[in-house]
Amino acid sequence: MNSMKKQAEKDFLFEDNDYLAKTLESLNKLRRNRQFCDVILLVGSEPDIHAIHAHRAVLASASPYLLELFSSEPQVGPTHKYKLNGDLNVEAFECLVDYAYTARLEAPRDKVRDIFMTAKKLRMSSAASNCGRFLAKNLNPENCINVRCIPGITTDIELVKQVDLYIKENMDKLVNSKVLRSLPLVQVELLQNSNKEIEATNTKHLCNMVLDWIKQMFETGENFSISRLSEKVHMLYLNLDHTLHDCSDIESGDSKDSELIQDYKKMSRKISPTMHRAGSKKSIPIPAKPAEFLYTKDEIIIGSPSDLESREEKDWKVIATVQNGEHVITGLAVVASKLIVLSVVQRLNTPCSSPPTSRNTSVEKADTYSLLPPMSSARCAGGTAELEGKLLVCGGYNRVECLRTVELYDLEKNTWSLLQAMNIPRGRFNIAVVSNKVYAIGGCDGTKDLNSAEIYDPINMKWKLVPYLPMARSNAGVCSLDGKIYLIGGINGQKGVTECNVFDSATETWNTVASLLVGRYQPGVTALNGQIYAIGGCESWSCLNSVEKYNPDTDTWTMVSNMHTARRGCGVAVFNGKIYAVGGHDGIHSLCSVEVYDPETNTWSAGPSLTSCRANVGVCVVGNRLFAIGGFNGKAFLNTVEFLDSRTNEWTTFVSKEFPDQNSTKVKEQNQNGVYEYEKRQTNGFIPPNSHQII
Repeated sequence: MNSMKKQAEKDFLFEDNDYLAKTLESLNKLRRNRQFCDVILLVGSEPDIHAIHAHRAVLASASPYLLELFSSEPQVGPTHKYKLNGDLNVEAFECLVDYAYTARLEAPRDKVRDIFMTAKKLRMSSAASNCGRFLAKNLNPENCINVRCIPGITTDIELVKQVDLYIKENMDKLVNSKVLRSLPLVQVELLQNSNKEIEATNTKHLCNMVLDWIKQMFETGENFSISRLSEKVHMLYLNLDHTLHDCSDIESGDSKDSELIQDYKKMSRKISPTMHRAGSKKSIPIPAKPAEFLYTKDEIIIGSPSDLESREEKDWKVIATVQNGEHVITGLAVVASKLIVLSVVQRLNTPCSSPPTSRNTSVEKADTYSLLPPMSSARCAGGTAELEGKLLVCGGYNRVECLRTVELYDLEKNTWSLLQAMNIPRGRFNIAVVSNKVYAIGGCDGTKDLNSAEIYDPINMKWKLVPYLPMARSNAGVCSLDGKIYLIGGINGQKGVTECNVFDSATETWNTVASLLVGRYQPGVTALNGQIYAIGGCESWSCLNSVEKYNPDTDTWTMVSNMHTARRGCGVAVFNGKIYAVGGHDGIHSLCSVEVYDPETNTWSAGPSLTSCRANVGVCVVGNRLFAIGGFNGKAFLNTVEFLDSRTNEWTTFVSKEFPDQNSTKVKEQNQNGVYEYEKRQTNGFIPPNSHQII
């Protein structure tokens, strides 16, 4: 051992710090003298084609694109020629070849844009990112649009953010610039019913709705293009579904019809007879925007901050807007990856015959709305319930972990607050409230399914463990009925289980009840009219549209009418005497659709669509509002909440800022979970449910 150590001490080590630089310098000299060059790259187009001599090994080391090109064709002879396809700038390409041999990239500032584009094509990431940083630092009103128009710029997320921010902050200086006027122009006139609506309209939100309309035209029209959009001025109106539609769709004699619309329809038939029919094909349902979206003064885009990038897709995005005239809005937008200018003019429409109905007062008072605040954490497959007239949300999971955190939403104050965290992280579970105490049942902690349960008492504000479940499981349905908690189905392994259990909160004991007819995990479970419904879910890998109900008096399950859409991870709740199945996943997509079950007719019907698609969504009724909480939209975990407003039968993410000055009243809450008292103020247009009794 000692001899080996002595030998190691005598080992020779020499590091030549100049070798790398000298080697590159030598290779560059060889290239310039065309010595040992084994490749000729032909760059440019006829008749101006440039031949660039180099060494394949050097260029392949610098550019993954060239490595693939060289590898795809065998070398024939000592030197091989490659014709590079695409509109590559010769000067920029030569700069990058010099960089490959010298590790030094130097160019006039007016050539950096071309070098950036060429480096992106060659996938020389270090050169491209440094060019991008230079472009971002040297933005000005003359070059920012040209930088934003660079093909492939969306792959450099940081550069796009900085360019878009610069354009947004300087849109007033750009609106009359030559470079902006050189872009394709899409002209829109929006017909509105009153000056009040026109004044209350949020310009950024209006342009976003115009962009949604354009996107729908592209998705449903055959061979649709920006050039077709630019053929004429498009006259649009706000439909009852809160999306923009072409006025050509309005039939003669309709309550919205006017001379203005009739003239537009005549003009449209002359200029582009098929344009207004491009979007007439049936399309996949999309999330609905609430009525207040167009009129709110908030600049926040509807959606979770974590969902922002998915909502503002890189190929479809409104970058900036400016009001450059009375009721005239100019916007810069990305449409199908191309930069365009939107010109939107708001016009007052006077129908031929004044209809007896008017818009909802919620729209007339558009400036009195604010966004419903998001939760502190994005989460899905968590527990949701009403607790003392407030919305309680427990656990769940996000992209990283299962959560212990617990949040409470106060409807009166429109604020969230944190409560004592659970003892154990829980995702893929649910909660129930009995006698004003919260029970969190089963789930998983991120590594294993759980057989534990715990209880939260709002009096001492602490969680404590209760007796273990008969079987560890996650993705089970949970609901309460007659003071007991039912645990329905779930998963323990790879298949949905049929086992069902009931927990008696008085004796704190678990018992087994009749098994499901179909094994289900991720079912929606709720109680209605003394019976428990298990809705959808998965049996193995297939989503289910079947529904069964349990009668505790006979301890039996029976099948009822199927849903129209198979759903797993949908949220279910009883609202206005019917069962609402909200969102979920059909095995391919997160869903924004809603179905409503009428127990009297044993039928399902379509309900109003959500504003965001949500799978593994929590659902809960508080007051006269049905809430949809968190979930996964197919791209991001959500921290947003929306509710179904019973006055308008629409989902919305807005709440009224007007709080009537009313005295608090002691309210006695009486439902299947028990009886308790709390103080409640009737605000936001609430009317307490019939079960509330003034003491």
